Amino acid sequence: MQRLIEPVLGGATAGQPSHRLMQLAGLFACVGIAVFILYTQAFGRFPPQVQYGVVLTLAIAAIFLLKPGPLAQRGQRTIADMALSLVLIGMALYAGGYLLAHYEEIAALREGLPNRADLWCYAIGTIAVLFAAHRAEGWLLMSVVAFAIVYLLFGQYFPGVLEHRPFRLAKVLEISYSYQGIFGVALGAVVDVVYIFVILGVALRVTGAGEFFNDLALMLTRGRRSGPAQCAIVGSALFGSINGSAPANVSATGVLTIPLMKRAGYAPRFAGGVEATASCVGQIMPPVMGVGAFIMSDITGVPYVTIMLVALAPALLFIASLMVAAALEAGRLDLTALEQERVAWTGQRRARAFILLAGFGTLLALLFSGYPATYCGLIAVGVVLGLAVLIPQTRPTWRQLWVFLVDSGRDGLSVALACAAIGIVIGAVTTTGLGVKLNQMIVALGSAHLLYALVLAALCSILLGMGLPTAASYLMVIFVAGPAIMDLGVPQLQAHLFVFYYAVLSAITPPVALAVFAAAAIAAEKPVPIAINALRLCFVGLILPIAWIYHPELLLGVLSLGELPAALAFLATMIVAIVAISAAHIGFFGGRIGLPERAALAAAAVAIVYPDPISNVAGTVAALALLGLRYWRSTRVASA
Repeated sequence: MQRLIEPVLGGATAGQPSHRLMQLAGLFACVGIAVFILYTQAFGRFPPQVQYGVVLTLAIAAIFLLKPGPLAQRGQRTIADMALSLVLIGMALYAGGYLLAHYEEIAALREGLPNRADLWCYAIGTIAVLFAAHRAEGWLLMSVVAFAIVYLLFGQYFPGVLEHRPFRLAKVLEISYSYQGIFGVALGAVVDVVYIFVILGVALRVTGAGEFFNDLALMLTRGRRSGPAQCAIVGSALFGSINGSAPANVSATGVLTIPLMKRAGYAPRFAGGVEATASCVGQIMPPVMGVGAFIMSDITGVPYVTIMLVALAPALLFIASLMVAAALEAGRLDLTALEQERVAWTGQRRARAFILLAGFGTLLALLFSGYPATYCGLIAVGVVLGLAVLIPQTRPTWRQLWVFLVDSGRDGLSVALACAAIGIVIGAVTTTGLGVKLNQMIVALGSAHLLYALVLAALCSILLGMGLPTAASYLMVIFVAGPAIMDLGVPQLQAHLFVFYYAVLSAITPPVALAVFAAAAIAAEKPVPIAINALRLCFVGLILPIAWIYHPELLLGVLSLGELPAALAFLATMIVAIVAISAAHIGFFGGRIGLPERAALAAAAVAIVYPDPISNVAGTVAALALLGLRYWRSTRVASA
């Protein structure tokens, strides 16, 4: 027992035999999820009710078996905590088993007319999902979902636009534990799309191929005085592309990059802000985009390749803004380059690079050939594991293969349970008509002022996405704010990317800001200063979605060949705007800049983005003149 638990949980194995037995059962539940996903993706999926029901039941069992609950004391399980967990597992098994046994009868005869046994199943299953979501993500998510249930039950007493027609308890239970709620599009996206890429990420990590991202970042930034910050940006963007969680990305890469930035001379608040923001960039960086691109393709019907090409230019601009800000901050602090050891190309490092390139090359080649995303992910997993077994330097041991199976199921628990619970919120928004009312409000505001409507939709996306994994944030927000943006004449793909960006950035926007809290723990700094720096650094990311609504040329993937020259010219002016706004908020460009000059640079950057050709030209000329003057002054001072 101990040999199976220790490789995965490490020092968390202490406790009574019953505690260790629960841990072992939880690990086997995670293995069951991974094996079930791989088997069904390879040999054919079951009907949605069976496919989603099996994964959800195993996920609920795993989270209750592995994670102590509120009745635990100092993280150690008590008899009361174990009893509560086992009761909730029994409830999940009953509801999942009942649904698997009777789903054909329910779909054919009793949909909309549930009998008493059906209602008991719906009630018990919903309670189990609620408590599992709380165990996985905390009180914030459970509170949101609980409010959605209260709104379904008592919405007829709410004021104004929140009022809706009354729903009986039977109807609320059926909405919650059906394809309209828990088993809806959110959980479906996780089971059908997200999990296979979670498994791919674990395969890269276990074989060591994922570590090549950090090696590559160190090689690219070695010898620069802003090198540690640039390493954090490049490494987090690359690693985060295959990781569906910004806080998890901070925890994985920040333990290396944040201490390195502090040792180079960056303030802890700036180092934490860079890592938190860069980890968000990874979620919007092709090719994988934290699996967001595949979910978006599944919902919109737009080919994945188109989404990747459309998202590429904004992601590169966002990364460029962080790199410029890091370089200017290094200049302001007058840092010197760290003496870093040269990254040696050992046999193991070459093998890892080869496996990484082969895995991603296979993934992209199949995607560009038009194969389904899940099939491409499955083949990429096979390529990564197959090559790792064949190459002696990366050949996994039996212990590592056990870790691979466990982590493949465990790493997706949080997003699976969060999306299952978010399904209830989506069901409440759609069945009560609240989504339509919110859309009408945004559209009414946008009929006179499109910018105001976009800002309102952005705030809605950030607020609804706080505290949730990227996939869950996007899936919840798109059904609330997305239709309103499209009703204002914004094309479907632009609207989805708009919502997706702000859902991702909710990880660093107060008050929840999970990525900021993760960075604060590593940087040994208070979260508020890190959040302030993260907001400064992500200013370009906050503006980009609004910018591409007025400047569609930012999205190269939807342009014709004749439109490309003008689009590339505008991208060049956007780079000027990025340098200007970065110099304005850092207060440095070849030397310290006073407030009047900083205000002028910020105004020039705004003029470049403003949707008017004359303003764009004037802003570009002004920014180039101001930056050129600063550069000329700095060269004169240096020569003197």
